[in-house]
Amino acid sequence: MPNSRRQQDKKLLQALTEAYTARARLFHNGISASQIDLLIAEIDSIPDARLPWALARLGISESAFRRVKETGGRAHQVFAHPRVLTKRPHLVGYYRNVAALSRKGLQQVLFSTSSYENRRRKNMPPGDALAVCRALNRIVSGVIDSLPDYDVRISRKTVYAEIGAQLQGTWANVVGQGASKAVEKVIAEYIAAKNLGQPPGVRRYELAGGWTIVFGSEPDVAFFDADGRKQIAIEIKGSLDVAGAQTRYGEAKKSFQKQLAENPRCHTVYLASCFTDAVIRQIEADGQVRDWFNLTSILYDEHERGAFLDRLFHFARVPRR
Repeated sequence: MPNSRRQQDKKLLQALTEAYTARARLFHNGISASQIDLLIAEIDSIPDARLPWALARLGISESAFRRVKETGGRAHQVFAHPRVLTKRPHLVGYYRNVAALSRKGLQQVLFSTSSYENRRRKNMPPGDALAVCRALNRIVSGVIDSLPDYDVRISRKTVYAEIGAQLQGTWANVVGQGASKAVEKVIAEYIAAKNLGQPPGVRRYELAGGWTIVFGSEPDVAFFDADGRKQIAIEIKGSLDVAGAQTRYGEAKKSFQKQLAENPRCHTVYLASCFTDAVIRQIEADGQVRDWFNLTSILYDEHERGAFLDRLFHFARVPRR
C-alpha cells in the first residue's frame, strides 16, 4: 500500500479521475436515454387550440396560466392536460420534470408512472390522467406565481435540471449504498472464476474448506472459518466526499473495534473511495486496520482488482473445489 503523501495524492487523483469519468458517462448515457429532446419536440407539435382549459378543475391558477400566455408560451408546454396524457401517457415524464418532481416523488403523491414513461402502458385511464394533471399543475402554478420574472424557458431548463438531479441520485447510490453490492459482485465473480465455492443463499457463499462469506452490515463483508469464527471483516465506504472522509473512517473504526474484540486475530480490511492524508495517518496510528484499498481503483482497474482479490483469498487460504 502507498505510504508517502506524494504516492497517496497521485493514487487519490487517479481514483477520482476514474470515478468522475464514470459519473460523466452515467450523465451522458442518462440524458441520451431520457430522449428529452424528442419529448419536447412532441409536446411542441401538439395542436393546443382544441384543448379546453378548465383551470380550477385542472389545478391551474388563473395568474399562472395568464403569465405563460403573456411570455409567449403555449399552455400545454407547461401545464399537463388529461386529453394529452390519456392518449400519450409517456409524456407524463416531461410534465413531471417541469414540476421538478422525481418518479418516487410522484409515486408518493399519487402512484407510479414508470410503466407509462417507459411506454409499457399505452393508455392512461381518464381519472388517473386528471389526478396527475392536478397534482403537477398545482406545483407548477405555485412556482410561476412566486417568480416575477418567469417565462417558459425557465420551465424548459428545469426539465434538464431535474433529470440531472435524478442522475446525481443514481450516482450517489452507486458510490454510496451501491458500493457494497459492487464489491459483492466482484467477489462473486472471483469465486465463480476460480471455482472456490457456490452461493447457497441470498448474500451468502459457501467456500471450499468450510469457509463462509456473508454480506451484511457491521461488517459489510465477513469471512467465517470452518469453526464459525470470523476471520476477515471488511468495511466499505463508497462516498467521494473528501470533507467526510474522517467521519466515514470513524464509523468503520467502531465496527473494527467490535470485530477485534470478538477475535483479536481478525483481519480487518477498509475499502474506501476517498483516502485523505489525515485518514491515512489515523489508520496507521490506530493499528486496527490490517489492509486498506482504494475502492474506486478496485472497481475500475482490473490490475488493482486482481491484486485485492488474490490477497484476500490468499489470506483466507481457501482451496479450489
